[in-house]
Amino acid sequence: MLEYRVADPLVISPSVVGSGLRPISYVSWLDSARFANWLHNGQPAGLQTAETTEMGSYNLNGALSDGGITRSANATFVLPTQNEWYKAAYYDPSLNSSRGGYWLYPTRSNATPNSRNGSDADPNSANFYSNDEIDNGFNGGFAVTGTTLFSDNQNYLTEVGAFGLSTSYYGTFDQGGNAWEWDDTVIGLSQRGMLGGAYDNGEAAMSASHLDAGGDPRLERNIIGFRIAIVPEPSMVGLVSLGLLILAWTRK
Repeated sequence: MLEYRVADPLVISPSVVGSGLRPISYVSWLDSARFANWLHNGQPAGLQTAETTEMGSYNLNGALSDGGITRSANATFVLPTQNEWYKAAYYDPSLNSSRGGYWLYPTRSNATPNSRNGSDADPNSANFYSNDEIDNGFNGGFAVTGTTLFSDNQNYLTEVGAFGLSTSYYGTFDQGGNAWEWDDTVIGLSQRGMLGGAYDNGEAAMSASHLDAGGDPRLERNIIGFRIAIVPEPSMVGLVSLGLLILAWTRK
């Protein structure tokens, strides 16, 4: 992942943390939007100005709350809307009919995925909480540890690509489980959407039937990250991993 620290004035110092493959968490919607602006403005390092973090894909103007912020017409790097995120996660143009259809889970499956600590052999698995009380190496609680016991010293996030066969039709990883992902949709009057569920949620949170959850745009938690969408032209949208910028999907 890319780490960036926020101060006053804003300083962005990109650096790889660990393997660089785990998602960023403890990031608010507002800081996610500022990260999108930073990408939009060419990823400059060091001391930032209003031109690099406050303007671009979103005109934030120093905002400390949502205040009705909308995507700019010329935006290039953005947080996906609920519909964009949903299509990338669940849609399959070859499914069911000439119009395509939607899977129940973003692993291209209607069957409940298995909770595993990564897998390159199981085509239907993800990082979420499941306990079937069977000692067989999976579905034993938290995916990373295989136990129901929680430890403050344990990193429960899995690396992008840990579930090599469990991608969506468009090739995106981890749209189910791992960490909740901010989206661009306004929920209620002042909240922003979050989708996908996290490592401590059950399977229902990552299913297509789960409604977009809402959160205060200032909220920062260890189970909340974000996913950036690339908008090179109106007919194409690319989704990239949580802070890694490595995957893309084409809207058809």
